[in-house]
Amino acid sequence: MNYTMISVTARGFMLVLITAIQLIYIYCIIRMIHLKKYKWDLVFTVVMTAICFVFLQLMTMIQQKDFIPDSGLPLIVLWPAIILLLIYAIFQVYNITRWRRENLSAMSIKEAFDMLPAGLMYYSRGGVPIMINETMQGISHDLFGKWVYNAEAYWEEIKRSCREDEISDDKAIVESSEGKAYSFSRNLLHIKNVDVYELTAVDISDEYKLSRELAVSQERARGLNIRLKTLMGTIEYVTMNRELLNLKTSLHDNIGQCILIAKRYLYSPESIDKQRMLDFWRDNIHHLTNDEPEEWELPYYVISKEADRLGISLNIIGELPSESRLIPVVDAAISVHIGNTLKHADGTEATVAVKKKAEGYVISFTNNGRQPEEEIKEKGGLKNLRSQVESVGGKMEIISAPEFEMRITLPGVSS
Repeated sequence: MNYTMISVTARGFMLVLITAIQLIYIYCIIRMIHLKKYKWDLVFTVVMTAICFVFLQLMTMIQQKDFIPDSGLPLIVLWPAIILLLIYAIFQVYNITRWRRENLSAMSIKEAFDMLPAGLMYYSRGGVPIMINETMQGISHDLFGKWVYNAEAYWEEIKRSCREDEISDDKAIVESSEGKAYSFSRNLLHIKNVDVYELTAVDISDEYKLSRELAVSQERARGLNIRLKTLMGTIEYVTMNRELLNLKTSLHDNIGQCILIAKRYLYSPESIDKQRMLDFWRDNIHHLTNDEPEEWELPYYVISKEADRLGISLNIIGELPSESRLIPVVDAAISVHIGNTLKHADGTEATVAVKKKAEGYVISFTNNGRQPEEEIKEKGGLKNLRSQVESVGGKMEIISAPEFEMRITLPGVSS
């Protein structure tokens, strides 16, 4: 029996089967060429594909009655040939699949590239994407509602969407409208003497939320700390005033006792030890006539306590002016400097360097905070301070670059 003698349905089934086998062989050839493997297998597969193609053409022409060979394609030859072609095709598909599992190829790298949980993109100068994974495309669509076609424009849009404190030259953090946050990082690579940019993106939504909550907590704690230090300073002043009151009360009582002892001595001299009475009077008179000031009466005591309250380390280099007309001016200058160090420079140390000269004092004010980004404009405290300095015949100079310095020149006693 041959192919021409079987039913049309059977011939159609065999034709579909040989067509499917032909397509499998074409797939195997394409995969082998793409993988650049199986050199001899590729040759055998091409030969088998050619044989399959011959059978397919003969069966098609018989089906369409364009050509009927004398033998009519005996089934005893046709069926073994089809089965052999099918077995070899399945064997090659299995080999290709196994090789892909056990070896790295360009396709496997691309598949792994797309499966990365982080966004990754490589592009050349001019913004032409070389490789971009699905995660990066998804991030772009989440942030800007569109896919990436121009990488340079994409990076510029990322930078425009950042907060000022969350961007540097090659790093940025962008928050989406849905509350997600992505951290971007860009690197310049040199591959075969060609400049290629690498852009990565990582979902940091949880970390970003926690950092924001931490920043709010730190700000609240900073406010509470300042209030606590102010309260401690107030307690210190209350304690100081209470001790002063106790001192005055004690002195008042001692003087009252001296008067009572003296009165008793006038009435009955033999009942009082004269020497002890005189020593008692001398001690009380000494307290009244002693000119040595207490610690709280010393100049600049209050401003030093204010610095401690605000958490600013006040470093005094040299000897501050002791002239009564200059003390209020210098005290105000130190107060303004401490406030600016805390509020504008975010510093922790304020330094006051004093140079005493024949014609007066030169006082330099610096801090360890961040440097001003532009020229400082005098307003508020600095403006009022300049008026005070000039009112005593002094001069004030503000230096913004390269480092901040406030320099005040004050006249001495002889000036």
